[in-house]
Amino acid sequence: MTHERAWPDLVVGLFIVLVGVVAIWQAAVIPASPLYGQVGPRAVPYVIGGAMLALGLGLTAVALRGGWSKDLPEVAEAPPPNRLATMLMGAGLLANLALIEVAGFSIAATAQFALVCAAFGSRNPARDFAIGAALSLGAFFLFVEALGVNIGAGLVEGAILRGLGREVP
Repeated sequence: MTHERAWPDLVVGLFIVLVGVVAIWQAAVIPASPLYGQVGPRAVPYVIGGAMLALGLGLTAVALRGGWSKDLPEVAEAPPPNRLATMLMGAGLLANLALIEVAGFSIAATAQFALVCAAFGSRNPARDFAIGAALSLGAFFLFVEALGVNIGAGLVEGAILRGLGREVP
């Protein structure tokens, strides 16, 4: 493998190192109440950050020894990236960001779900919207009812809660 070919592997390894460092840094700034005994809100982010850091260091070491993608024939034979799919996935993220405050979680997540389905090649938007709506409403009510976490009721959630005679959070 030439050194030019190992650059993508090195970039991936260094990026994962960066993600691990940022995760550990952000875990350190999570406020912890003195009421927590042994395990507080920082424990899991520290574990995830440490694992990401270790993985990134390992990938970087392998990249510096020549890389790992040379052993993957599908990397050399990969087709060019699908720009339409990438744009549809980005549009899904932007739709979620634009809709979540004004329309609520369910509508934003449903729009994102349908756009990601289209990015993966689905040609049945009505089915995608129906599945996305069912999953997002299920997730909303799981958070609100089962876990007691208020993620903000939007238009659809508010209407359902009012129809059930419940207070809209």
